Amino acid sequence: MLDIRSTELNLIPIFVAIYEERSLSRAATRMEISQPAVSKALKRLREIYGDPLFNRKVVGMEPTSFAIDIYPAMAAALKNFSSTLSTSRTFNPRTSQRVFSIACVRLVSAQLVPALLCKIRAHAPGISLEVHPLFTEDMESDLRMQRYDLIIDMTQSGRSMLKSEVLYGEQVKVVCASNHPRLGSNLTVEAYFTEEHVALAQWQVRGSMITAEHLPQMANRNIVVRVPTAMEMLPIIACSEIIGVLPTSIINTFAGMYDVRVLPFPFEESVFSLSAIWHPSRTTEAGHRWLRQQLFEVVSELGLTTSIVQP
Repeated sequence: MLDIRSTELNLIPIFVAIYEERSLSRAATRMEISQPAVSKALKRLREIYGDPLFNRKVVGMEPTSFAIDIYPAMAAALKNFSSTLSTSRTFNPRTSQRVFSIACVRLVSAQLVPALLCKIRAHAPGISLEVHPLFTEDMESDLRMQRYDLIIDMTQSGRSMLKSEVLYGEQVKVVCASNHPRLGSNLTVEAYFTEEHVALAQWQVRGSMITAEHLPQMANRNIVVRVPTAMEMLPIIACSEIIGVLPTSIINTFAGMYDVRVLPFPFEESVFSLSAIWHPSRTTEAGHRWLRQQLFEVVSELGLTTSIVQP
């Protein structure tokens, strides 16, 4: 059985500090310990792993390939441990210097994220946001490893160990070119599937915003173009006979820039919910609770209260 002593666990934050600072002296300053203490810790780390870990260069320290390989796990371990400590501590947003990481489906980031940032800056000037496009193949792993503190995505069906709460419902509509030769003011289901479609792509899969998981009929679309955001989608629609589906908030924000028309979505399910999703280990953490509270307050202040029809 592997013998892990508390003194060796104490080496984790020192390794992370050296890796991120690329300097023993800066790592010592960051850790508030002496440089000889950092050097001693690095020597012990080298003994444990049987690898130099860092090579001294003219300027700073360069990690070895092995150090590069183990850094993500070491950084995640340190972050996970730190978050358990913060759970039992009072969180003061006015003095906190935390950086919250949010992965957000691009359809809502243009409206929701700026409002959330403004709210946070007004009440917590030291807190920063990292906002990432929703590029994840394993949501559960990314949240467990705290690559993201929070994910905002279309509400997922099926069972999951992750915690989630519906933010609001977003109504979708069909967008086509103003001079589309076949589509009038009404759009039937048959006509919808006859046309060619542009869809919003998902990471590393041939998916779209609304998939067959949300609405089984979507599998019958003839998707000829996939793009990452509405800003690529609308110009394609405006200059062709290709049609697409977008949330009304995006349409209201950007459609006026292009020569397009808006038609009703020809299905009973026209409102789809978006949810905040997080790992259950973060539920009671004071800072995380505060972040979720700010998010839901922003949703309310923006008036995003469309009645929700679960797909």
